[in-house]
Amino acid sequence: AQGLDVEAKLAEVSAFDPRIAASMRLMHTLGLRRKESVMFRPFEHVVPFAHTGLPDESRKADEYVWVKGKGGRVRWLPLETPEQRAAVAIARSLTTSRDAHMGDPARSLERNLRRLDYTLEKFGITRRQAGVTGHGLRHGNLNELYESLSGNPSPVRGGAVVPVDVDRAARLAVAERAGHSRMRASGAYIGAALPRRSPSDTGK
Repeated sequence: AQGLDVEAKLAEVSAFDPRIAASMRLMHTLGLRRKESVMFRPFEHVVPFAHTGLPDESRKADEYVWVKGKGGRVRWLPLETPEQRAAVAIARSLTTSRDAHMGDPARSLERNLRRLDYTLEKFGITRRQAGVTGHGLRHGNLNELYESLSGNPSPVRGGAVVPVDVDRAARLAVAERAGHSRMRASGAYIGAALPRRSPSDTGK
């Protein structure tokens, strides 16, 4: 929304710290939280659909990423797009073992998170410098998901009113990808549902 070229910025960051860039790419393509992206294990956290335990009718991809988010709640994210699969491939290329996570193994989780924050600030990815934050990568992913499912930009991006059933299904998908159990949590990312005008408002 701020006109930031994500790929160009990721290339800049990658030249400085490939691991941080890979974590950012996971936030951008899978909607991961900051901590989730650092703790992501690109081999162990990717499994065939058959290992997910999800019903067959819900299958969207051959492979799924599992993420343990806030409160220990596990969510399943299908690897549906070339960009998502590329993000996992890049992450795998940077790890030192099959059980390794994206953080630098020489640093603690706290220090890896500080390194991520330092890098974001170094490259101007702050609200003060560019009007954006690293968390915005997650927001962008969820807004794009809403648009792909509803056919319209989200309310926060100036979208128009969409049918109630379409809006509800898209919001449920956004909440699910974000790791929330309630649909209303989607509003924090894509904006509140737009008011629907009555026939008298339109002159009918």
